[in-house]
Amino acid sequence: MIFLVVFLTFWFMEFVAWATHKFVMHGFLWNLHEDHHVKTPGFFEKNDTFFLIFAIPSWLCIMLGTLYANTLAVSIGAGIAVYGMAYFLVHEVFIHQRFKWFRNSDN
Repeated sequence: MIFLVVFLTFWFMEFVAWATHKFVMHGFLWNLHEDHHVKTPGFFEKNDTFFLIFAIPSWLCIMLGTLYANTLAVSIGAGIAVYGMAYFLVHEVFIHQRFKWFRNSDN
């Protein structure tokens, strides 16, 4: 059951990320997201603050779920965290190549 909740939360986060990108990032929080589309000098982007929007609920679910022995909350938090790691690797590392990990691959 725990794995199922993590799995379903992971896939639900794809919808949450899509809706957040379409209606929030390209809406009333465009000022934080714009530099993700227009390259600016420096390593960090204002867009990186969106990490907190997703990380804080994950952390709270895991922390409070652990504190109160609530397996469902921990599983939801884990699903959000796993999605966040996958998103980071695919979107930031592979697609936008913000890190040099795969830029000079011989394969």
